[in-house]
This record gives sequence, C-alpha cells and structure tokens, in this order.
Amino acid sequence: MLLGGSGSGKTTLLRAIGGFAVVSAGRITLGGQDITHLPPYRRPVNTTFQSYALFPHMTVAANIGFGLRRQGIATDEIARRVDALLELVRLPGMGPRRPDALSGGQRQRVALARALAPRPRLLLLDEPLSALDRNLREQTRQELLRVQAETGTTFVLVTHDQDEALAIATRIGLLHHGRLEQVGTPAEVYERPATRYVAEFMGASNIFPAVADAHGVKIDGIGPVITPTAPPGPLYVALRPERLALGTQHANVVTGTIERSAYRGAATEHLVRLPGGPALLISEPLHAGLGTPRALGAAVQVCWPAEACILLAS
Repeated sequence: MLLGGSGSGKTTLLRAIGGFAVVSAGRITLGGQDITHLPPYRRPVNTTFQSYALFPHMTVAANIGFGLRRQGIATDEIARRVDALLELVRLPGMGPRRPDALSGGQRQRVALARALAPRPRLLLLDEPLSALDRNLREQTRQELLRVQAETGTTFVLVTHDQDEALAIATRIGLLHHGRLEQVGTPAEVYERPATRYVAEFMGASNIFPAVADAHGVKIDGIGPVITPTAPPGPLYVALRPERLALGTQHANVVTGTIERSAYRGAATEHLVRLPGGPALLISEPLHAGLGTPRALGAAVQVCWPAEACILLAS
C-alpha cells in the first residue's frame, strides 16, 4: 500500500512501476528481475485506474477480454477466462451488459477483472475506491481482499485514506515529498511512527515538544509525565486521542476544562484546555450510548498510561 497526502508522489511512483514514467535514478526490480527500462507492454504488471477506464461501447465481457485479444489468445480460452473472472468478482451473467448499466461498485469489479485477465505478477491500483460512497467502499475493500487471496496476485494500492490503508494493507509505505518516510506493517506504522510527520498523518493529534533527562520526561506546558524510557535531550511526545480517557485510572493525570465537544457516532471528541496552555483532543467511546453530556467549561481530569506516550526524535 502506498499512502500519502496529495502531491506526495504516490501516483508518480505507481506510474514508474508500471513503466509510464521515466526513472532518472535507481532501479525497479520485480521478483529479482530489473524492469527499470522495460516498456509497459513487456512488464508483467497491469494497472486499474481511478476512473476505471472501461470502454463504454463494449460489453462487460468484451472489456474483460480486451487485453487477451491483443495478446492473440484463442477465442474459446478468452471466453473461459472471462467467465471465470466474472465468477471471481461475483458478477456472473453480467457479460452481455454495458458499463453504463452497472453501479459504481460493479464497474470497479469489472475493471479489476480486466486487469487480472492477463494474469499479471503485479497489479497496480490507483485510488480504486475513492469514487465510491462509504458503504460501497467498505464492501469493495472486502472484495479486493478476497480476490487478492484467491488469485495470489500481489497488489500495490495507492490511497490517501489512513483507515483504508490500515484495513487492507499487509505493508504500508508512507510517502512525503517524494520520499518514503516509513515502510512497515499497519501496526508498526500506527503504533511506532518513525517521524513526527508519520505520527501526524496517522492521526496523532496531540504532539508536544518535551525534554528528557535523568529524572524523566517533561512536556512543555504540561509538566513531568511517566513514559517509556527516553534518551536524554529534546524530543516530541505524541498522544493519540483514543488512548486518552476522562478519569484518573491511569498513571498520568492532568486537569483541564472542556472547550469543545463533537458527537462522532461511536465516540464523542472533547477538546480539553489545560492550565499551562496546551489542549488535548480526546476521543471518548460511547459504549453505553450518549449518557450524560459534558457541559462546555466543565472541569475534567484526563489520564493515560505510560505506554500511550509515543516518543519521537526532535
């Protein structure tokens, strides 16, 4: 999974892997084979585009079989593969239809089937879910995972959506200004961000400058806190909103006032202003429903365990 904000270089890197962008330095290898200077048609790689790029004048079956016809594969073999792919993407019997008679999710699955038809070793997907509504996006995510597992084809998917990356990826490469900030499993990138940028991009809304010495860690405007062991010197401490709680049940406790609250369905977000100036964003899960709303300006205690502190180099 290639993850990053707009302009980070995700699509450019995908185009380079596919052979549609010239590489000025470095090499691209696939299974030990150097494909850096191979033209796109000689690479065992296929691409599905954000717009699906289906031919509107062709049927679904003709769209899926288009690349196979270009390869000179026999007609009966094309028909067999097309039928098998329609079964794989759960669109049996849809072959005679035209793309404009399909829903967005169905068109996405046709584009996926067309890309898989030539049996590529690597499939590139450029933000394939961005045009779908939330429910359909979730359904299509599950379909992508199922198809990948059944075919065994390696997928490289581009997205700017952190939740999508965490839900789908086995490995994430987070791009920033054309450079990989971190590569790792979703848990590694989320739980152990390598840089402040990674922590911010992956949702650590509370990031504060701090100093570590022989006595422990002191956060600017908050004071001494209990954290994992830190080397002496300046650093940043990141606290994810969902790791903070209202109450005193954890090792670190501070007092503040509720400045803003927002209902988010599964949780309520509170912005708590501390006496020293900083504010903490807290996500309070609503396990038992809404409960009693917390009044703006109310004094509250915020707590978190030592292991919730993510220590980042300054």
